[in-house]
Amino acid sequence: MNEEQQAPAPPQGQTQQPQQPVQEKRLVTPVPKEGGKGSKKGLVLAIIVLILILAGGGSFFFARSRSQEEEPTPTPTEAPTPTPEEPEETPTPSPTVSPTPKPTPTPTVVSKTMTLSASATLDGWRASNGGGNSTLYIQAGRNNTLIERGFVSFDISSIPAGATIESATLRLYQTEVIGDPYGSLGSLKIDHLNYGDSLENADYNASSISASFATLTSNATIEWKDVNVTDRLKDDITNSRSRSQYRLKFATEATGADAWSRFESADNSVGTGNTPQLVVKYH
Repeated sequence: MNEEQQAPAPPQGQTQQPQQPVQEKRLVTPVPKEGGKGSKKGLVLAIIVLILILAGGGSFFFARSRSQEEEPTPTPTEAPTPTPEEPEETPTPSPTVSPTPKPTPTPTVVSKTMTLSASATLDGWRASNGGGNSTLYIQAGRNNTLIERGFVSFDISSIPAGATIESATLRLYQTEVIGDPYGSLGSLKIDHLNYGDSLENADYNASSISASFATLTSNATIEWKDVNVTDRLKDDITNSRSRSQYRLKFATEATGADAWSRFESADNSVGTGNTPQLVVKYH
């Protein structure tokens, strides 16, 4: 430690002589002399550590400086403009659909057809004078003294009970025409009646169920003559009749010159084989 020497103050009244500068005395701590191998090793170690520290610091400084130089300035990225979101649609609930009931399939209707033949003892003709015949042809017309009407009958008991009648057709085969019946008497009409299990003279003028309900023919052509009798047959079935019976007559009935129309009967008296038919279609 350095200590400064101060001179004593001069006595009062004496002039203070200028003092000579006093040299400062410094205490110098003697540096011990290096001695021994231990001191040298320590010094070497200290130098190495210092070198490592300096080298490491320099490398760190160099690397950091280089990385700062090489690191590119980042380009600012534009923030994407947000797309406005569409409002979510509230789903409309689907209406509850009730299953459509499947229709019950209608059974296929199978139609059947049956052809009924006329009864031989119940067809023929009856005259206004009380005469008649049930073994020859079916005849309608006139002469100078009488008028004749024809008759035909069919047994319908073979039609199945409960059957639905779709159609019924009466068919008569015209075999011969004498004179000009269609020119002088007009068309041949059909009556629906019920004359029972025998053909009698009284049936000529018997009351009909339905009078002149249809025209059988209005010409002299030799051929089959057909007429629809569906409603007549249905009426017979509804009223529990066992036969369907018809009467033929001309629209005009008056005596005069011979005028006749003849049809094959169930007896097949003319020999054509075309006997009367009732064609029934049903299911």
